[in-house]
Amino acid sequence: MSTASGAAIGIWRARNVRTVGDRWFLVYLVHMVALVTVAPLARAVWLSATSAEGLALLASPAAPEVTMLVVAGLWAGGLVLGRDRGPALHPPFLTHALAASDLPRSDTFRGPLLRAGVRVTATTTLVAGLVAGSLMSHGLADPFSAASFTAVGALVGVLATVTWLAGQAFPRAAVPVAVGVLGLGATIAAIPAAQPFTPWGWVGLAYPASSASHTPVALVALAALTASLVAAVPMLMNRLGLTALAAQAARWDSATALAMGMDFDTAAALYRGRAHTGRRALAVRPRNRLAWTFLIRDAIGATRTPGRLIVGVVALAASGVLITLAFAPAAPGWLLGAAAGLMVFAGIGPLTDGIRHAASVAGDFPLYGISDERLLANHALFPLAAVVLVLLAAVMVCSILTGTAAAAPLVSAFVLGLLALFARVDNALKGPLPPALLTPIPTPMGDLGAAARIAWALDGILLAALAGASAALAFEAPLLLLGVAVTFIAVGINRWRHRG
Repeated sequence: MSTASGAAIGIWRARNVRTVGDRWFLVYLVHMVALVTVAPLARAVWLSATSAEGLALLASPAAPEVTMLVVAGLWAGGLVLGRDRGPALHPPFLTHALAASDLPRSDTFRGPLLRAGVRVTATTTLVAGLVAGSLMSHGLADPFSAASFTAVGALVGVLATVTWLAGQAFPRAAVPVAVGVLGLGATIAAIPAAQPFTPWGWVGLAYPASSASHTPVALVALAALTASLVAAVPMLMNRLGLTALAAQAARWDSATALAMGMDFDTAAALYRGRAHTGRRALAVRPRNRLAWTFLIRDAIGATRTPGRLIVGVVALAASGVLITLAFAPAAPGWLLGAAAGLMVFAGIGPLTDGIRHAASVAGDFPLYGISDERLLANHALFPLAAVVLVLLAAVMVCSILTGTAAAAPLVSAFVLGLLALFARVDNALKGPLPPALLTPIPTPMGDLGAAARIAWALDGILLAALAGASAALAFEAPLLLLGVAVTFIAVGINRWRHRG
């Protein structure tokens, strides 16, 4: 064993040793954060879940099927996430030293895996407890069903951690298996007779508002599956290779440093997949109309990263479903609309590589013999067509399945697609952090300079959520939608004038 490996192992064994003063300071800090931030947020979430709109949503007949889809999506997402950033990961130096040593990875990487698993399991347990507690507090579920569903939420978190680790151990098989899990989840949710034979079906059968006779069987079956998969965790950890672990650790360390500097776009670019499919296919195919040339070029470019394209299309389809459900009676329209706006903003990302390229070369000498305005407009054709087609198709299918009117959701989805595209253009033109935001902003409540910098860094996400909420309320508050649209256009014009 090398000297560096021995030193790293010593650091690893002593990493949790702190002075008494450090521990008291951490306890004080955690209590202050919980008092100032967590408690008001938790109260707001509880009030929303126990409101009339929240209860109507949680107690709807389709809630168990939606829960199955969410669980299947969570497990599939864990598989895909593990390819790029798994739960068993140390900082770069420790990762290299420990992975290169003779110690088994099931021992040296157990700490980060357990910490990641605790965070995931705590989150799923809290969500399940919130749903069960809301239904039980209004007499829509008995205490046994509520407690059982909370336990099921904990088991779902443990299984999500295992799937996350499986994606890290088997990166090549992660995407096909994740697609299969999503497809089976959607199929089983539509076939009630097949639900008792699948893990996500067991979660749906344990839902508090469903039949209580299936709850014990579903809980026992899910617990048995969890125990069998947890027993395979050491084997999965010992399959982790040194090269993959070092690459993940280095990339995560760089992304964390960039995110701390509020350069979120560059941090996300580190995880952007490289083109690997159809590299020999000719992308630039001149046509009589220049717009067709750009449209075909961007479409072929998007298919060269099929994983990103599939995830983007699925996110756009899910946002279409959310914007349709926002118009259902007694549904929290603004909340579902905000979630749809966030998903559209995320889903349109893989389709806007051309827009990011046009923004990066804007203000320099023309590269293609056309103006910057025409270059940006031509690169916006493909994402506009894809977003409108996917959103409208998802709205139509969801309207037919739910029996709701499609006219209002179609209009809102179209408007939301346009606003999300504007948000991506504004985000691409943003540029580096303005030096003026580095100056302090003293107020009686403290320095708001950090809040201003965070708002600048997350303005695309915040505006996308606002656009989704205003699109869902387009027929109730049209002035809000008009104000959001004017804000998007004004921000884009200002950034375009100051480009380069």
